[in-house]
Amino acid sequence: MQRNRILYSFLYVLSLIFIYFYGGKIPYMLFYTVLLLPFVSIAITSIAFVRFKYVQDIDKRSVVKGEEINYTLSIHNEDFFLYPYIKINFFNNDTIFSNQFEPQCFSLLPFKKKTFSYKLCCKYRGDFFVGVKSIEFEDYLGIVKFVHEPISIKEITVYPRLIKLDSLKLKTDYLSESHALSNSRFENTLTFSDVRKYTYGDSMKKIHWKLSSKMNELLVKNFEGSSHASSAILLDLKKSNRSFEENSIIEDMLIEASIAVIYYCLVNWIPINFIYYNSKGFNTIEAKNALEFKEIYEILSGIKFENTMDIKDVLNIYVKNSVLKKTSILLFTSNLDYGLYDEIYKTKLMGYDINLVYVCPKHVVNTASFEVNNILNELLEIGVMVYKIQTEDDIKNVLEYR
Repeated sequence: MQRNRILYSFLYVLSLIFIYFYGGKIPYMLFYTVLLLPFVSIAITSIAFVRFKYVQDIDKRSVVKGEEINYTLSIHNEDFFLYPYIKINFFNNDTIFSNQFEPQCFSLLPFKKKTFSYKLCCKYRGDFFVGVKSIEFEDYLGIVKFVHEPISIKEITVYPRLIKLDSLKLKTDYLSESHALSNSRFENTLTFSDVRKYTYGDSMKKIHWKLSSKMNELLVKNFEGSSHASSAILLDLKKSNRSFEENSIIEDMLIEASIAVIYYCLVNWIPINFIYYNSKGFNTIEAKNALEFKEIYEILSGIKFENTMDIKDVLNIYVKNSVLKKTSILLFTSNLDYGLYDEIYKTKLMGYDINLVYVCPKHVVNTASFEVNNILNELLEIGVMVYKIQTEDDIKNVLEYR
C-alpha cells in the first residue's frame, strides 16, 4: 500500500508539471482526472465495505484432539460494481491451524459470491477461535484500506484424548487393606464410606456381596479411616520457553498421560488426590470412583501451563502438609533437573513411593540432555519408577510396558 501511495503521488506531481509547462485542455483534463480518481475509488470501496455480506459456519463446537471439523465461508457481492482487492485473515492460521488456514486474496465480480471450505484437523487441546479474524478492503488504487472485524467470534473446544489403559504397573497396590490400616490407627466400621475394587490382602468380611453380584466383580466396603488412603497425582504446570508447537505437544502429552492414569485408578476403585498449582494457588481434587472422573477431565481439558512455580516446590509443600504418610506419589513433568532430583530423593527417604512420568522432545539437542539422562538413571537406582515419554511415543504402550 505504501508503494501505491508513492506511485500515485509521483503521478500527481507529473500531472502538475504537465499543466505548468504545456497548459491546455488535455493537460488540465489529465490533472483533474488524477485528482478526482482517489475520491471516486474510495467512495465506491466505502459503499462495497458497508454493503458486503458474509456467512461462516462450523459443524462442531467441541471435538476430541485429532478429530476434524468442517468450516465454510461465503462472501457475497450484491452490487453492480466490482469488489476489488479483498483479503481475508483467519484466526490461528499460524498456530493450531498452521498450514490449514491460509489468508485469501481475491476480487469479487458483480452479483457473485465466493465460497471457501476447509476440513480442519484439531491438533492441540484447548479453546480456540475459528474463522474470520478480519476482512480487508482496498480501493481500486490500493492507497486506502478498510478493515472489518466480526462482532461475534466462533469458538471450538478441543478435548484431550482419553487413553484407556488395560494395565498399570505404577505402585498403586498399597491400597490393599493391610497398607490402608498402616496409614490409619483405627477405622470406624459403623460409618460406611464407599466401595472399591478388591485387592490382594483385603478381608473377606468386608466384601460387598450384593453389589459384587450386580457388578460381576468383587467389591470391598470402605469405612471411615480406611477410605482416605489415596494416590497423590502431581501435575507440573510450569510455563516453558519452548516454541508454540513443541510446547503444545508436550503439554498435551502430560495432560493425556495424567488423564489415562486418573481414569485407570478411578475405574478400578482406587481413590486419588489430584494436585496442581496455578495462578489461584494450590488446588486439590479428591476422587474415589469413575463417577467423579468427569469433573477432573473437564478441568484438565481447559487447564493452562502458565505458572512460574517449580514442581519441586509443589512436591515439597505437598509432603509438608500431607496428613497421610508413606503414600504413593505420581509426578508428571517435562522439567527435570537436579533440584527436582534432590526433592524426590528426600521424599523417597521419608517413605513415599514415587513414580515419575517425564515427557520430553523426541530429539533432545540442547546441553541439558546429558544431565537429564544421568538424573533418570540415578532415580532408577534409588527405587523411583520412571516412565520417559518422548513426543512421538505411544502413551498407552509406555505406561503399560513395565
